[in-house]
Amino acid sequence: MNEAEDKTVYVLDTNTLIQFSVWLPIDLNKNFWAKFEEALENGEWVLLDVMVGEIRFGNDGLKKWCEAQKKKGLIRSIDDSHRERGAEINNKYKMIDETTGKSAGDMYLIAYAEANKLTVFSREAPRKNRDDLHKIPDVCKVLNVPIVYRPKEFLEAIGYKN
Repeated sequence: MNEAEDKTVYVLDTNTLIQFSVWLPIDLNKNFWAKFEEALENGEWVLLDVMVGEIRFGNDGLKKWCEAQKKKGLIRSIDDSHRERGAEINNKYKMIDETTGKSAGDMYLIAYAEANKLTVFSREAPRKNRDDLHKIPDVCKVLNVPIVYRPKEFLEAIGYKN
């Protein structure tokens, strides 16, 4: 195997994108976002359409940044196989809040990572109580989908240095 085959590729949860944009605002941290974009272009991490779709109000800079990535063809779309697998995951490990629709993309994120042998990067904490909805770390663990929680590990992997 060569080094490229051994390299971990990450798929990001929406919460990581939002947290990066809060702590490192795009207009104030152009170096970070340029390196972040370069890593996306190089295939070191994956940005999914369903994750971009979860970005709501108050993240105008992030929404614009994501729109620019979409125009460049850098946002990947889930397909029917991911939708079907996501539905299977949600049926077995309830993840979606039926009332709010919150976390609707999480099952697709996991299905995509599982199908493409990617590592999930999410800042979501595991569920606290047995009756709570399953969270990304819970489901990744039972499905043996690699997951990282610490930004440092992800940033080092994509070669970001300030």
